[in-house]
Amino acid sequence: MKIFTHGAHRAHEAKCELIPGELVPTIETADRIDLVWDVLSARGFGAATDCPRLTSDELLSVHDHDYLSFLETAWDEWVKSYSPDLDGIAFVWPHRNRPPRIPQAIEGRLGYYFFDGVSPITEHVWSAATGASGAARAAANHLSATGEPTFALVRPPGHHAGRNMGGGTSYLNHTALAAATLGASGARVAILDVDAHHGNGTQDIFWANPSVLTVSIHADPAHDYPYFSGYADETGGGSGEGFNVNLPLAPGSTWSTYAAALGAASARIRAFAPDFVVIALGVDGYRGDPSGKLDLQQEDFSRIGDAIAALKGPKMFVFEGGYDKAALGDCVARVLKPNSIR
Repeated sequence: MKIFTHGAHRAHEAKCELIPGELVPTIETADRIDLVWDVLSARGFGAATDCPRLTSDELLSVHDHDYLSFLETAWDEWVKSYSPDLDGIAFVWPHRNRPPRIPQAIEGRLGYYFFDGVSPITEHVWSAATGASGAARAAANHLSATGEPTFALVRPPGHHAGRNMGGGTSYLNHTALAAATLGASGARVAILDVDAHHGNGTQDIFWANPSVLTVSIHADPAHDYPYFSGYADETGGGSGEGFNVNLPLAPGSTWSTYAAALGAASARIRAFAPDFVVIALGVDGYRGDPSGKLDLQQEDFSRIGDAIAALKGPKMFVFEGGYDKAALGDCVARVLKPNSIR
């Protein structure tokens, strides 16, 4: 398995995030990559390739121009109005019964383009996010050219970023970009998202696209983030109707419940008969994860890896969530191990 990464992520470190009732230190930190890499290296995975960043134009397959323009300049706008010692975080979000408006004030625009308070703008967020997308695209291109399985070991995560919005510490959607890259020549692509939270951004991007099947297994959004999407009746729109599958699980679900959902996901992917499979690899379903509400044990991630390996077709993985630093690397390695040989 060939691993792709990016060095630009190290400079992006948010100071805090807003959770119910308080501002706390962010859990999406640069050492997450090191913790995963240390375990993969110790278990015989090869060297990682550092990749160039992407430009705004190279991201237009999955994101709107106005959102990209905002994200690229948001830090400079923030510093003009506020202190560079502060992360850029909104404090007002659009009301659901109002027509959409884009304020001129940077704090208002942050509320318009980001749907939560856990996705701060920092000085280096643009370089980190475009570096992550660069690694995801390089991994997709290598998979397409060789059929060799690949892993984009990247941060910040991406699956919560939609076509014209960010959130969930996601700014650019690397999983979606990988799928769009693989599908650019007409290939059929299936995305399997095993992060504990719904991949709402990926769903948004491919909602009406019948060439990309999106399947997400996650904690029930009636009780967990992102709350407003990820329900079973969200099945796609227009020509994409039936090509979006959500499999929400009750909080506290253990392997027996998860295994049934994974079996349903695998059956739907097999019926779709994709040319490529992209796995959004979040491991925050681990029982000790500070952000997740599922109850998977470390050995369950080996079972997830076995189920993915049983799917036909070339595969690539994109790192998403996972924040228990003691178990993070092991959980990722367990998923990847049975998939590391072509």
